[in-house]
Amino acid sequence: MNNWNLHVKIFQDKHLNEQAEFLLLDILQMFDEMIPEGPPLGRKKIEVINDHTGGPTLYWPLAKEYYRIGLNVSDLFYNQLAFQFTQEFCNLYCDPRIYNWFTELICHVASLYSLDYLSAKWEETPPNDELMDYWDNFDSYKSHLLGAAFSKVDMVKYQVSNEWVPYQIHKLRNKDKLNRGKLLIIAYELLPLFKNYPNSWQILPYIGKASKPSPPDNPDILVTNRRTLPDFQKLTQLAPKNTQEFLTKLMNKCGINTLESA
Repeated sequence: MNNWNLHVKIFQDKHLNEQAEFLLLDILQMFDEMIPEGPPLGRKKIEVINDHTGGPTLYWPLAKEYYRIGLNVSDLFYNQLAFQFTQEFCNLYCDPRIYNWFTELICHVASLYSLDYLSAKWEETPPNDELMDYWDNFDSYKSHLLGAAFSKVDMVKYQVSNEWVPYQIHKLRNKDKLNRGKLLIIAYELLPLFKNYPNSWQILPYIGKASKPSPPDNPDILVTNRRTLPDFQKLTQLAPKNTQEFLTKLMNKCGINTLESA
């Protein structure tokens, strides 16, 4: 069941938009399954467009009646659409009024997860006969993205040290510039943990509240101080009980002391 009002305006060709729509609806269903309570600001109309200058992006300032997401694609590549859309859509669940390195990391994990999700779903139930064998392209695209990211990393240090992820997280926490390649590798390292704990995604609606400064409790107040820092102690206090074991392992994996923020 689709709980969203989706408007796809990515391409000039109506037929291409209709084809893109059934992919995006699968992603919306994925999030509804993972986080039934929905995003902090509620479900609204979603407009998805193509923006070769600013995309992929979730447009700011936010509007009261809808969310607008801009992608950056040259054609109907389902794997690329899935990765870009998931990354931006995920921000709605973390609270789109805030932004920090942790939300970016979580949304990278979600994007990789969506490629695996769609690969499995389309292998079992392809959308149509033309896409009977497309499912493998999601896996190939994931491998391509990770291959490009790993090509720029010192593999000796990465392979022989269990401290690579905590070290990279430490750099992010000390306001190091976001390196999207390294962010993707960290996300890849965290992905199995999310898969082992299906309830893990339920922490997302609490990430906004667990930030400094946190956004207003009133969801109608949309203009806020968007640049924030994560407060991990508060996140462990607010997150549901069924996510506590996952959170403990996530913090350990990242080398984060929950008595600290940022």
